[in-house]
Amino acid sequence: MRAKETEAGNTDPFIVVDEEAKSRRAVWYIDQFANEDQVNDGVAESTDVVMKILIQTECLGLNYIYYITAKSSIEEGLENCSVELPLTNDFYQPDPEDCGGPDFEYQQPQQHIWVVAEPGEFKESNDPELLNDFSPRPDKVVRLKEDAAESVGLVSSWTVPDGAKSIDLAQREFPEGSVVLQQKYKPGFPWPADSL
Repeated sequence: MRAKETEAGNTDPFIVVDEEAKSRRAVWYIDQFANEDQVNDGVAESTDVVMKILIQTECLGLNYIYYITAKSSIEEGLENCSVELPLTNDFYQPDPEDCGGPDFEYQQPQQHIWVVAEPGEFKESNDPELLNDFSPRPDKVVRLKEDAAESVGLVSSWTVPDGAKSIDLAQREFPEGSVVLQQKYKPGFPWPADSL
């Protein structure tokens, strides 16, 4: 496939999704044929070997950036995935490259998101017990109302607010009294299929 793409004038890397990749929630990142240096360094058996790596789908973008900016290489990724060198065209990769290990579903409960809440979508409190949980101690804390949080897959929790200002590309203006607050994602939230 690499040879056909090169013959057609495409010398850029490309991806392939085959049955193995689908079953492993990954894609094949296909780069160039191994060069003489890679053969001499023991990375590949010959210049007929295609440099490729199986990458977790959600890590493709990050790995692509690493490869084109030379922050990492396919060889390094394959070594991290316990692939035996020198490579042959039929090598086996035990695990897909996971770009250092982010498991977004697992990490979701620890991930924060900044949201803008308009008046009526949040509650305020000056309860000293709540205020004492923060340092420095704020004058007030806020949280999304339960229904507002649940509707967008967030967990409502008390946090220190910040004033909302126009932050998006559409230059949306927020009503007076809107606040920016930090919340967490709700694990297992049933996101609509077309929203991802």
